[in-house]
Amino acid sequence: MTTRETMRRLDANEFRDVIGHFASGVTIITAVHEGQRYGTTASAVSSLSLEPPMLLVCLNKTSTTGQAIGAAGRFAVNILREDQPDAAIQFAMKGGDKFEGLKITQGISGAPLLEDALATCECRVVEDVTGGTHSVFLAEVDHASAQPGAPLAYFRGRFGRLELEQDESAFREIRARVINRQIPLGEPLDLDRLAQQLNVPRGSAYHALTKLLSEGLVRRTGDGGFVVVPLTLDALQEALRARCAIELGVAETCVGLVTAEQLSDLRDAVNESYPAPDASFDMRTHLVKYQQMNERFIELAECGALLEAYRRVDTPAMIMSLTAARAAARGADRDAALDAYQHHVELLHAYETGDREAVCAAVERHSRHTITYTKRYLVAAGGQV
Repeated sequence: MTTRETMRRLDANEFRDVIGHFASGVTIITAVHEGQRYGTTASAVSSLSLEPPMLLVCLNKTSTTGQAIGAAGRFAVNILREDQPDAAIQFAMKGGDKFEGLKITQGISGAPLLEDALATCECRVVEDVTGGTHSVFLAEVDHASAQPGAPLAYFRGRFGRLELEQDESAFREIRARVINRQIPLGEPLDLDRLAQQLNVPRGSAYHALTKLLSEGLVRRTGDGGFVVVPLTLDALQEALRARCAIELGVAETCVGLVTAEQLSDLRDAVNESYPAPDASFDMRTHLVKYQQMNERFIELAECGALLEAYRRVDTPAMIMSLTAARAAARGADRDAALDAYQHHVELLHAYETGDREAVCAAVERHSRHTITYTKRYLVAAGGQV
């Protein structure tokens, strides 16, 4: 049992590391004293009371902004939007005109307000106390305003944003439109129009596009906008590697543990996924069924997050996008579909017999076959591989 005598006092570095695990919002504290504007970035800001409305703000005693607040008795809290990390960095630096290039208005109290901030609070100091290295201002809020949007967040020494459900929904929808070529190649994206079409906040659409940057599905333009780029065989190969890793991970944890009921459901699903006859076969329709069949095997892990990650790497849609202009025959399409069906039959048999090595071999072999299939159709369409 730890006692007060055996407890060791934390040093500054240890405490900084631990408290860095606490995510917070980001604000810019501004004030005016003797005609001069002051400002600094701060995350140590908290609501204190509703009646009366009060905030608690902590600033280092060496901060010139904190000293100006102590002398003036008034200040403003500007809560930053998710797309304002540059402003946070600008006000965190020492020296220079921190207000340069920003839209500033004067608040009722005279304190500078960032016109584009997510929210602002104009405050009057009612108590000023010292806590270690910091001045702690307890202040009543005399005036406040806010506008729609999402806040900038700070976690582990980095700026970021909060991931909201609507953001993930926007990302999935935009990604699907990009992969399915519902958004034209090479044309700059109108962010406001895209957000309006999806009925999501502009910030959600912007965040989705920044995530697509990391996947190589869009690129930045010279003016900071976004444009959809062509899919490549390399991008498909990377996506297939990701899916293969998930499938192998499920095999490692599930082979030998699948129930008889689960195997019966899988057997029925595999039988239903047999490709339609030549006359009525449609590759796009089959790829939807193929994706659903793959997901049935991932569901064996009973992990929603894993299934969501698997769905996000939508290789069937990527294949359709890459081979949309192919010049191959319908019969060859169905041959590829039969190969995919056989893959599911092999997987089912390996799970039924509890043969982990056979599952892994089938997964890796099918991944290679998919690349061969795509290359063949790219060549048939006169494309590059």
